[in-house]
Amino acid sequence: MSLEVEAQVLFIVKKDPVGVRELSKIMRRRTQAVVSTIKRMSAAGLVDVRPEETRRRGRPRQVINATMLGDDYLEAFKRLKLKPLRSNRNDLAKAKRDAEYVNRLVARGKEPYDAFLELNGLVRTRGDA
Repeated sequence: MSLEVEAQVLFIVKKDPVGVRELSKIMRRRTQAVVSTIKRMSAAGLVDVRPEETRRRGRPRQVINATMLGDDYLEAFKRLKLKPLRSNRNDLAKAKRDAEYVNRLVARGKEPYDAFLELNGLVRTRGDA
């Protein structure tokens, strides 16, 4: 699943810890998809899954809580959402030309970063003259 789905899970469980069934209903997704997302997020340390402590009979409900790392992840996601990347055809064409140039440098055995430093030094000495 995507980053947006993980952010949606964190947004929901940050408000109020919920169970898997409630989460799948709120998100309008299949329970199996939500469970696999929760397992992946739990392994990454973004959510904490614990059984609910009740005196009812039967299998205890698994309650999902956001961890501190999950809160940080959600805040970073919100900040990045406010900064959309914008590019046009010219930007993409320039990036493609730059990548081809780097590949040619590597094919000739030249380190791209060293070539950049050399070019930067030439521009600086030319600008000082």
